[in-house]
Amino acid sequence: MENFFLLLRVVISLAAVFGLLFYLRKRILPRFGTPNTNQVNVVERQSIGPKSSVVLLDVQGRRYLLGVGESSINVLDSFEAPEPPIVDSATAESIEGSAEQRSQSFAATLQKLTGAAPSATLSHGERAAVDPSSPLAGSILSAQTWRSAWAALKAGRSA
Repeated sequence: MENFFLLLRVVISLAAVFGLLFYLRKRILPRFGTPNTNQVNVVERQSIGPKSSVVLLDVQGRRYLLGVGESSINVLDSFEAPEPPIVDSATAESIEGSAEQRSQSFAATLQKLTGAAPSATLSHGERAAVDPSSPLAGSILSAQTWRSAWAALKAGRSA
């Protein structure tokens, strides 16, 4: 009987491992695979009825708008594909801003909305100020974040 349970555990474990591998192969690996070198790319597809749709194709720098029905495909329009915008690193940095600027902006917005200084709950209503100058402030890597989460869990259990 003990051997049966051991065999059952091995079979279930193998099924879980193969299931995980199958999931990873189908869902995650195609994202990291080779770049798309097809000459025909489907840019977008929109269903407009139960058996009809409109498809936008990109074929060697030219776009085609197709009407696809149950028994036919019609070219509705064709035009030159727009060039993707070129963004240099200086422009990208000015658009995104530095992490410190975004963090300060977020803290200021939060302070305006709540009307209070940023703080984290420790336990039973005690509050400790969060150091916004810390690079880990508010992240999952911060010890203060874990303390706050633990305090919230404890408060939730006692309520």
